[in-house]
Amino acid sequence: MEIYSTKAAANKNRRKSNLDGDIVDANDESLLDVYHQNISADIDRLAHEFSTLHEKCLEPEIPDTVDTFVRIIELRIKRYNSTKPGMRCGKMVTDQEDQYFTDAITRLSKLKIVLSEFPNTTPSLDRITDVLQQAMTLMQDEFQALLLDYTAPSEPITICKKPNSCTSLEPDNNQQDFPGYSKDNMILMQKIVAVMIHAGYQYECCQVYSTVRRDALHEQVKRFGFEKVNVEDVHKSKWASLEPDISRWVNLANYSSDVLFPAERKLGETVFSNHISVFTGLFINLIHGVTALLVDFATAVAMTKPKAKRLFKFLDIYEALGGIGRALVDESNSHVKLEEYCNLQSEISSVRGSMGETVVIIFNDLNNSIRNDTNKTPVQGGAVHPLTRYVMNYLKCAFDEYKDTLEHILRQHVHEASSQVVEDKSSLSKQLFSVIELLDANLEVKSGLYKDPSLRCIFLMNNNRFILQVVKGNKEMKEAMGDNWCRRKSSDVRNYHTSYQRETWNKLLQCITQEGVQVNGKPNRRIVKEKLKNFNGMFDEIYKTQSTWVVNDEQLLSEIRVSITAVVSPAYRSFIGRYKPQFEGAKSIDKYIKYQPEDIEAMMETLFEGTEKVESQMNGIQAASTVKQTAGAFKSLLKTYKNVGLM
Repeated sequence: MEIYSTKAAANKNRRKSNLDGDIVDANDESLLDVYHQNISADIDRLAHEFSTLHEKCLEPEIPDTVDTFVRIIELRIKRYNSTKPGMRCGKMVTDQEDQYFTDAITRLSKLKIVLSEFPNTTPSLDRITDVLQQAMTLMQDEFQALLLDYTAPSEPITICKKPNSCTSLEPDNNQQDFPGYSKDNMILMQKIVAVMIHAGYQYECCQVYSTVRRDALHEQVKRFGFEKVNVEDVHKSKWASLEPDISRWVNLANYSSDVLFPAERKLGETVFSNHISVFTGLFINLIHGVTALLVDFATAVAMTKPKAKRLFKFLDIYEALGGIGRALVDESNSHVKLEEYCNLQSEISSVRGSMGETVVIIFNDLNNSIRNDTNKTPVQGGAVHPLTRYVMNYLKCAFDEYKDTLEHILRQHVHEASSQVVEDKSSLSKQLFSVIELLDANLEVKSGLYKDPSLRCIFLMNNNRFILQVVKGNKEMKEAMGDNWCRRKSSDVRNYHTSYQRETWNKLLQCITQEGVQVNGKPNRRIVKEKLKNFNGMFDEIYKTQSTWVVNDEQLLSEIRVSITAVVSPAYRSFIGRYKPQFEGAKSIDKYIKYQPEDIEAMMETLFEGTEKVESQMNGIQAASTVKQTAGAFKSLLKTYKNVGLM
């Protein structure tokens, strides 16, 4: 140690004058050239010797090596301070000098701890403490500069609807840009944190980190345009004006759970890799502001009046809260049970539970809405009832986007009596059965509003077909209802079809039966005329009426038209073919044989289009109808009408 003592003595008298200066003179430079490995080994050995002394009441002899070592650190601090923060430790990992500096600070902090156990070491201890404080100030400044050196996204988030979604929204952003630190800077910050915490400056280290990262999180929150809203403001707001806030909230909550919180955790676990327990508490405090903002708003919305149209917004909030709760869970540190963490999870679980209860109330409200829909106005043309469309599209949306969430909620919050339980069915499936059964019963009542039995059948056929197609078109709904239900519902539609055909077209065919036509073995012309007259009158009335009716489903429309044609056309063609000779040469042939078989077939193709222009079509048909008229000419006329907008 003689070389260190000599150099130290040479500089001892000058220390006071240079202590506060920024200039490193030639003699000081010589200290920086001291062989680091040797002096570091001496300091390590000295610290070990002091720590193993049993007699701590005596003042230890402190060699000049300590003074030299402290002076070297002090000179290096001056050198670093001559550089702008954020650039001082740029070579900390790769450069031997920078590595020595951080190691030296660690040794100095160890030495301080050891000397503090002895009395009467105040001068040396004070000097070590002073230099260590200078080093920590430098480290703190550098840490702050590095923390501020990030390139996270800052552009505002625009709200846009997610494809194939009922209500969910997502931000247009690059999730990979947050938190925006370079790999090299993260390694440098990791190094600084380790040094500061080891030196006993954990509070200062955490304070700098929390301040910068909390501001960074706040900047991300501002991108969503979501402002803190109190409970009173939410309750005073109309739902229409509240929906944009909910959309922004959902965006922010999903972004927080998917991007902000995981990225913030990953950053902290990298920077505080040697002190994970320190970061665990830091992380909870760091995100508490964002989480509290989200939870407070969700709590206020959960207290609003539950209505069926609000279901999907409530489900969006419920799912987002679940994502936040999962983002707070860290499996690698599941043993850490901080009070702040438990309180945060408890708040999230509480408001999520309230939201789940509200969802159940809304589902019950849907049932009540169906029961209480007693509108006495029949839908024109027997079309699909607005209630049917609303309920089925509502259920389809629920199953498309929220099936698992709804199932989870219903299992938690719905307690059914054993008599109501459908074997082997989930809670959501039972709810679906219940809603559709109520809808079926309501439609059966509404069908009674139609005085015409045929139109009643069309109405039930349309609505049951719509219900069936929605269920079959959704995999989850079809699985929930089952194949047996689908077969029964298909059978119902066929039965309504059969009833319709019997009520309308079988009665028409009674007009052209062979019964009573033959008198004394020969066709009676008067009876044939009467039958044709009755057929024409009834067919005109049916066509005029049923052309204004509606069949919404294209496939069902085609099936009905084909089945009618298959029944009416052969019978009419046969009757005309058999008795047309009775009118050969008669001037009144067009009066009785008003339609050719081809005309009848073509007219069937225009039934159930919901048009009121029946008279113009009929006039055109009558004007063009002659004995030699072909089906092609008639169809050409219909095409012309369509082109000019009459059909």
